[in-house]
Amino acid sequence: MFLSIQQRFILDTLKKLNCVRQQQLHALVRGRFQQDGFEITQARMDAMLRQLRAGTADVRLDDGLVWLSNAQPDARRLEAIDVMLELTEGKPQELTASREPPRLLRFAYGEDLRPFTVASLDAAPAELLERGTAERIVWIADSGEPPKGLALPPKHFFAARQPDGTHRFYGSNGP
Repeated sequence: MFLSIQQRFILDTLKKLNCVRQQQLHALVRGRFQQDGFEITQARMDAMLRQLRAGTADVRLDDGLVWLSNAQPDARRLEAIDVMLELTEGKPQELTASREPPRLLRFAYGEDLRPFTVASLDAAPAELLERGTAERIVWIADSGEPPKGLALPPKHFFAARQPDGTHRFYGSNGP
């Protein structure tokens, strides 16, 4: 089966993330290819996903999710993807899902490729996660709210989920 560049990008993204919401995947594809003057409409995205589903037995679509057949949806990772999309305006670079808890997702952003990690506060306390020199850590919690008395180390942030699904970011005090 011949795949377009966009469809290969979709498969590569699914291999990295395992499962994404359709709107998240659309934002990632649009962010990657929009600058090339190629508009990724919802109709075009739906057509590409239908072709992938029909052409490969691995791609699954259901209930607003897109995933590979061997993957299970992970609510924490889906929220981590939302945080990444907000921080990067849909244009992350060097995107990888992390398999080392509490890390959920790693990506780089900006001209200087600043590294970011989205991590789950419910999987481990913030003090236990060592960060790279330039890395910024964004914490999320299942409750969507920061725990009372949360004190974050420098270059650590908390993403509080808002009722509309976006996030409000709270930073650490210090250098």
